[in-house]
Amino acid sequence: MRFYQTSWLLALCIGTIINASDILEVDLVFPRNETYSPTEWFPIVFAFQNAERARYLNPEITYTFWDLDNANNSRTRIHDLRWTNWIGQDTFYAYHYYGYFKEEGRWRVRWSLSWQSCDEDAFESHPLSADMINNSSTWSTWFTLQSSAPKVDLVAATAKKTCPEEYGMAINVTDKTMEVPMWVTWSGGDYTNDTCAVVASSTPTPTPDPCRVHIDKTIVASMEASLKSDLCKGIDRPSDCPEDKNNAAHQLAVAGISCLLAAVGALGFFLV
Repeated sequence: MRFYQTSWLLALCIGTIINASDILEVDLVFPRNETYSPTEWFPIVFAFQNAERARYLNPEITYTFWDLDNANNSRTRIHDLRWTNWIGQDTFYAYHYYGYFKEEGRWRVRWSLSWQSCDEDAFESHPLSADMINNSSTWSTWFTLQSSAPKVDLVAATAKKTCPEEYGMAINVTDKTMEVPMWVTWSGGDYTNDTCAVVASSTPTPTPDPCRVHIDKTIVASMEASLKSDLCKGIDRPSDCPEDKNNAAHQLAVAGISCLLAAVGALGFFLV
């Protein structure tokens, strides 16, 4: 009897592991409800765990952050992910650096995750009246900036062993995909070959675990390199930007023309 009970528990564990591979999880990785030191460039980072499962969901993240000491000071950003290549992705980071957090203050971040999935029953039984299933969830967190607080450190911030579940959303995405009828309006169709995924109504509801996301130094270096690349493309370029090859080529061409004109002038002088 004990043997069968052990086997049943083992099968249950295996089933849980297998089902876990169907779970797409989206987390707010940074910031969290903590205190940080003001910085020139402050990151806001989201992570998609088991990210390939997002391929046919057309996900979008919208977030707004408010200065709690100045209600008129707010910013909103949208991560439009329709162009993202989800194939082969394990963890995908959607992030942006902001220059609004250079002073002490208190801030609120309110973020929403929206996605669309197939209406399996309608597509199969009532295709002429079918539509996409639209889903959306919203969360909020607060953080404080103080000069005496630790500096922003994404590696340390994601090394913690416990995280509030409200920082994440788990979606049970099945292996079943369907073709979206041509008369159904769907903004994600052009990017998924008009294919959507069927999302299961999970029982029990999957529990998100944002602590499984660990940002290492290599990922931080990649994020910072991307930030620097963007800054170096702007008007107010940092002093340590690499030389623009196109600009260098232009300067070389101008120098070459100047030398040619000087040579022609010198030749004319000797011929006179």
